[in-house]
Amino acid sequence: MSVKPLLSICVPSRNRQIYFQQTISDLRASLRTDIEFVFADNSDDPSIMNAYMKDVTADPRVVYLPSTGTTLSMVDNWERTMEASTGDYIVFIGDDDYVDPEVAEFLKRILAVNEKVDAVCWRLVGYTWPYEGRPKLSLQVPFDDSVVKIEQADLYRRMFGWFDTRHVPTAGFSIYHSAISRSLMERIKRLYGGRYFEHPIVDYDNSFKVICTGSTFVATARAFGVMGSCPLSNSFAVGNYKDFRKKIGQFIEEAGRDYDEDLEFRKFPFRSTLGTTSAIGVVQNWFKNAYNIEFENWGEGFAKACALDCENYLDREAFDSACEGYRTAFTLWEDGKYLPFFKPVYNVARATGANVASSGFNESGLFIDQDIPVKTPAELFAIVRGIITPVDMLDIDAAGLKFNWQTEDKVRKMLWG
Repeated sequence: MSVKPLLSICVPSRNRQIYFQQTISDLRASLRTDIEFVFADNSDDPSIMNAYMKDVTADPRVVYLPSTGTTLSMVDNWERTMEASTGDYIVFIGDDDYVDPEVAEFLKRILAVNEKVDAVCWRLVGYTWPYEGRPKLSLQVPFDDSVVKIEQADLYRRMFGWFDTRHVPTAGFSIYHSAISRSLMERIKRLYGGRYFEHPIVDYDNSFKVICTGSTFVATARAFGVMGSCPLSNSFAVGNYKDFRKKIGQFIEEAGRDYDEDLEFRKFPFRSTLGTTSAIGVVQNWFKNAYNIEFENWGEGFAKACALDCENYLDREAFDSACEGYRTAFTLWEDGKYLPFFKPVYNVARATGANVASSGFNESGLFIDQDIPVKTPAELFAIVRGIITPVDMLDIDAAGLKFNWQTEDKVRKMLWG
């Protein structure tokens, strides 16, 4: 590109060419010229994407990184993708996701009244790609469109203290589905091992570093992206215990190193294969040990989050297996100190789909049935875009964004539960 882009949208992919090609097509439909697309293929068969990309690379906004013919770990594929980007801000998405390129316009508006912004995050809506036997699903389009600053101290407490948690920390701000400034990413590279990414669980690796290193964080309850879930994705395995363990096993094999076996974790008897929460706990303990990060009294929140993780399993046998694994780990950890806080409850209504609100609204937003005739995350977002506030009408204080704990708390609940 002749002009340095404001935003680089990065999409690394591996062996999911059908979804990857669709996402590439949907992103390129944008007419914006201040954005860059970095598409990185890491597939076993390079020929499929190489053939598809022959015409795509004529787009001056596109940077294509073909498969090397040798399987790269996820962390190495993300590393080369980041190195190839040139935008002032960078966002990564999965090859079955979507992000609205109008994030660039949102960034312009924020930067016009705030001299420095390290990280910007937004609301996501969820979408499960169609497949045979897909259950009844809905998504919520939020009414709120507030734009606020978020205090670093609060993010730190939520991420490392597991305060007010769901099955994952309520902190956010990862380069995965957030826009992170290049200046912050370069500081991260200098401070943490001379790389942009170190741990195979790249999204949380980055989130820890962004929260510890950044200073100015902006969040909006307005949706700008779609978290997709296709049958081949890791997110699709949430709620399916056997599939989750299988995908984690493949993930560890491709990473070339099992961080669960590191000697410093002998006192933390949790494994990535236990569940999503445990996997985050493993990478968080790696980060805290590697960079001397201390945070006390986080075990209770972590135990409650692990219980919520078990409740994601809709099959009773899978729920019981997950509970047994977690309960064993908590019994071994610090003489069972946090076991009393691990109290998972099997949700019969959720397992049967009885609590799915397929349509309607409440005080927070509008519910949409996912059975509407859309076939991709981009098609879904086109409907969402017609409901929510346009970017140029978002209320951004002309004097610069300020901290407001009431509004901040409202936005945080909208973003992260």
